[in-house]
Amino acid sequence: MNNLNIAVDVFPYKEDIWSICDYSGEQIYSKLALPLFSLEKGEVELLGAESFQQTADSLRITIRKDLFWSNGDNVKAADYVRAIRHICYDENNRYNKILASVAKLGSETEIHNDHSFTIQTSWYDPFIIQYLSLLNFSPKHEHSDDVSAGPYILLKKQDNVYQLVANKYFTLDKHLPNVEKINYLLVEKDPNGEAFFDGKVHVSCNTAVNLKNYRTFTAKQNFVAAEGNLMMILSPGRKFDKLPDYVKEILTCKINRSSIAARYDNILKPVTSWMSVYFDGSYHPLRDTITYSKNSFVIDISYEDFYPNDEILEDIAEQLSCFNIEVRKHQDKYGYWRSESHLRFEIRKIPQRNPVQIIRSDLSHVSTSHVKFEKIKKLYSLLFTEALSSQQPEIFKAIDFYLREQCLSLPLFIFPTGFFCHSSILENTLYAPGRKVLIKETVSEN
Repeated sequence: MNNLNIAVDVFPYKEDIWSICDYSGEQIYSKLALPLFSLEKGEVELLGAESFQQTADSLRITIRKDLFWSNGDNVKAADYVRAIRHICYDENNRYNKILASVAKLGSETEIHNDHSFTIQTSWYDPFIIQYLSLLNFSPKHEHSDDVSAGPYILLKKQDNVYQLVANKYFTLDKHLPNVEKINYLLVEKDPNGEAFFDGKVHVSCNTAVNLKNYRTFTAKQNFVAAEGNLMMILSPGRKFDKLPDYVKEILTCKINRSSIAARYDNILKPVTSWMSVYFDGSYHPLRDTITYSKNSFVIDISYEDFYPNDEILEDIAEQLSCFNIEVRKHQDKYGYWRSESHLRFEIRKIPQRNPVQIIRSDLSHVSTSHVKFEKIKKLYSLLFTEALSSQQPEIFKAIDFYLREQCLSLPLFIFPTGFFCHSSILENTLYAPGRKVLIKETVSEN
């Protein structure tokens, strides 16, 4: 198969690999990416890196010598350093502060030779390798952003298609049969995979499936039930600090996730704490003391118009009305959260391996004047104590307990993904960063 058509329900709202931060964008740009590391089943694996050595105050990385840009240039250590600096100096980049442990990137990043560099850190950071597995930390060419070091090159970008072609200089999968051209086609609504069955695409959109038919689809040939990697959440909006404490407590303790999941044939998996995703269902439960509220409150919740966001918000609104809380919904354009809302209803990718990115995001919303701020801050600092690495799960759970009290990034459901896929495609290579899409055997093109 030389040409592969893949359906997506929306195109990315960022336009370069170093700033991509949405799910559809990651799907497309993963095929242009070549981060230093990858996460495989929760474990960090070498990708662009050949080796690394970490100490209490530094990280030295040696990159592979068989990495090439799509114009034939060798990928150098300086290209990765350039990408790291670009992200850390761009205040509008979502990952601008993710390498917070890095000390003075301009002077503390030392390039030893074409294949080795060192990042000096202000403290021991056990998570820095995990951060560097993000596709955003792919190399940046010295002269042009139009060349790619990843398995594919972005050839064309139009209103209804992103077209990628194979990077002929990419060597990591060179002996394996692979797709030469990928077309990402915009298919906005396709709940039953019609675009696949009509022959328009070889891979249907993996977030568009009608959840009430999901179990039926799993029995069909060519359907791939993907692992749960998306979470429906309520996250802080612009007016979050104006939420009364009693409303936060109701939101944290009184949303009946199971009754909502039942409406979708229990395909949605209820989640009360992020920790249950990482630590075998284990977390510290909150005490539920509210039975009814005499006070009334109007809560503004913004959302994007993707199935089934609006339906689930309606269910939540009905439940909250029993506690004298009215939900006022505000629809925002994809990627542009402009509404003056207390909360946002989002579907967000679940970070692999551990919840440090979630914890960091939540901490940014805790006021320094909060009565428990210093306690939470002290607990957080323990995560960066090398001698306590074996205790990380319990430290995470303790921090999560206090953050859930504040109703921060409240998880609701694991959102299942699934798609119809042409039988010749190795489906686990479709969205893997830094890997070509591989085929099982040579077949005639559809």
